[in-house]
Amino acid sequence: MISEKYMAGFIDADGHISIRARLNASPDLEVSVGQSRKGEHVLLAIQEMFGGSIREKWEGKHLELQLRGKTARKLLERLSKYMVLKRHHAERMIEVVDNKTILRTVDEVRAVRQEVKQIRAFGASGMPNYPSRKWLAGYFDGDGSFSVSVDRYGRARPNAAILAAKNYVVGISLICSTLGGRINAVGENAVWQLGLDIPSKAIQFLSFFAQHLEIKKAQAYFLLGCAQNGNFRDGKAISTTIKTLNAQQHRLSDPTSVAADYVKQVDFSIPPAKLGRPKGVKETRPRKKRQSETYEAQPAL
Repeated sequence: MISEKYMAGFIDADGHISIRARLNASPDLEVSVGQSRKGEHVLLAIQEMFGGSIREKWEGKHLELQLRGKTARKLLERLSKYMVLKRHHAERMIEVVDNKTILRTVDEVRAVRQEVKQIRAFGASGMPNYPSRKWLAGYFDGDGSFSVSVDRYGRARPNAAILAAKNYVVGISLICSTLGGRINAVGENAVWQLGLDIPSKAIQFLSFFAQHLEIKKAQAYFLLGCAQNGNFRDGKAISTTIKTLNAQQHRLSDPTSVAADYVKQVDFSIPPAKLGRPKGVKETRPRKKRQSETYEAQPAL
């Protein structure tokens, strides 16, 4: 069963909270949650608990759960206490609905819509000191990703990342301050990134929340399995596996078992690559000082 903390994190990532304002009607709450087909079971779990309807978008490649009125209010009242980014939005919009009666004029409708815009433009407030494991799992499943590049020595460099809009940067700032990584600007947005090529760092990060993931559990357990085996030297196999798992369109029946099978296909006996220029290459400038003659990751601080 998917926990309420996970659902709160998922809505913080992919949810939209608003108010429907119509002429000659009382304003009512709206909540929508969008996700690709691979996250369908998460939307179904939220629907089973709170209600609403699911519709297809983009020729069936994307799904959206919509809740209005009493069902939307039930969801917000149950989950807002676990939200990090949209808790303020939920609480303020409930207040707006409670303080409004039937909207009799166009100006009253416009006033409510303007108030909604002002609420949604404001970022999060009252941040916790540390993200919960289940909330982080839901948030990462919604807006996070795992990727792997291969360096010139053939070694995999796995990376975890979360993209955030400018008014939600506080969420990735919380993750960065507690779990490490860096934040860079991407246009008007920001992206948090954490390199996982040091096995000890990968184990520390992935073991924190991997068991609570729903959509990206196989990727997390595959990288965790590689880290527990001590190295990421079989870059081609690791990179290919992550691309394969990221391309899965539907939920895997047993993600941890699938991940374990893929780990068995990785060669962990590859020796460390030698650093330095190949023999026969003429030196054109002094070499930089190196602490080691083998390409080994430095221990985590």
